Amino acid sequence: MDTTINELRENIKFQFSISKQLLEYHLTSLDSEEYLWRPYKNGLHIHNQNGTWYADWPESEDYDIGTASIAWTMWHISYWWEMVFDYAFGKGTLQRQDIVCYGDVESAKEKLVSLITRWEKVLTDLSDNDFLSTKYSKWPLADVEFHKMASWLNLELMKNASEIGYCRFHFASDQKK
Repeated sequence: MDTTINELRENIKFQFSISKQLLEYHLTSLDSEEYLWRPYKNGLHIHNQNGTWYADWPESEDYDIGTASIAWTMWHISYWWEMVFDYAFGKGTLQRQDIVCYGDVESAKEKLVSLITRWEKVLTDLSDNDFLSTKYSKWPLADVEFHKMASWLNLELMKNASEIGYCRFHFASDQKK
């Protein structure tokens, strides 16, 4: 294995490890009440309609949409990660409506653990040539080297983990009032 490619791969895996650890830290002790808590009435959230859970979809990403709930943020992680998997390694036909939205925290956590496991396998098993090629980069970044797609995913996971942490701080301080 080329040393440069190996170093690049190890750096991507290291970034992912840090992002994963932050996510795991913020998911530890997360319970159903906190998971389903809505910080603001206009923030993105999930809803039960006739026994099926659905996630809000923003018309824009303006700041006035409000802070998302933890449940919505966890669904959003599943959304973009499943989309990356499907467009990179599957049929490339998945739509946001196809992404399962969980009304219970334990199922949502299990889903994220399964995505973590799948991603770790991709980062380890993808050939050097594929890691450097654009072959698997179709959504949300098209025609970039896969290692850049992996960097994007690591950053997106870190951002979403931070949003969950922020919401947990907000919930905890709100409970003290």
